[in-house]
Amino acid sequence: MKIKLYKSKLKAIRLILLSLPFVIVCLYFLLNNDADRTMDWFCLCFFGLGIPLGIYNLLDNRPQIIIDQKGIFDRMVYRDVVDWNLINDAYYKELNTSRFNSQKFICLSVDKNAPILLKANKRIMQFSESLGFEGLNLPISELKDVNGEKLALLIKTMAHADASAKQNLLLTFKL
Repeated sequence: MKIKLYKSKLKAIRLILLSLPFVIVCLYFLLNNDADRTMDWFCLCFFGLGIPLGIYNLLDNRPQIIIDQKGIFDRMVYRDVVDWNLINDAYYKELNTSRFNSQKFICLSVDKNAPILLKANKRIMQFSESLGFEGLNLPISELKDVNGEKLALLIKTMAHADASAKQNLLLTFKL
């Protein structure tokens, strides 16, 4: 049994719809303004990236996070499965970036002797720790229908459960 968590299609559509008006305004200024166009091009490139990124997220049907009896796999962050034996603790943390938006994470406290599982390097882990997070974090802001506190509790319970209990937890867990 596996729990598969997918990206939110609604957030992908929202990204496209929020980027599109800015792209249209940038194109208008670019085509109708004879002054310096450097800022127009910069804005067009910046906001224009939201459209292909939103389309990619909209069409991507692969699971983002997979939780099974072996451990947790996040295809965007980790090279391999984070084994349950490596996880000491898990907790939910929210980083408020503005009044209207926040980034949500499941922070995994792992054994300090654990191998580096990130696709990135140690500097990124140190940066995460300087922000008050753990070295390994699961970004869950872009996932659909995920209760971060329930998911953190499941991960914490799975990390300390035996094999039969893990199977039972996977069968009975509801987000």
